[in-house]
Amino acid sequence: MKKELPKLYSKADLARRWGATRQVVNNWEKRHNDFPNPVMHVHDGSLPLYLHEDIIKYEEKRELEVH
Repeated sequence: MKKELPKLYSKADLARRWGATRQVVNNWEKRHNDFPNPVMHVHDGSLPLYLHEDIIKYEEKRELEVH
């Protein structure tokens, strides 16, 4: 039986999704206390990944346009 993995985003994915730069995404993470927490880190712990459902909630709350 094939299991479905949850959809995850890197900061680069989020930058493309929101039409922003990775630096903007980094700034939002630092400045917005409601920015989603990463659910895991990969690439020797240097790459945070964010859960799709958490990103959707953040987008709705911040009224972000998805590209």
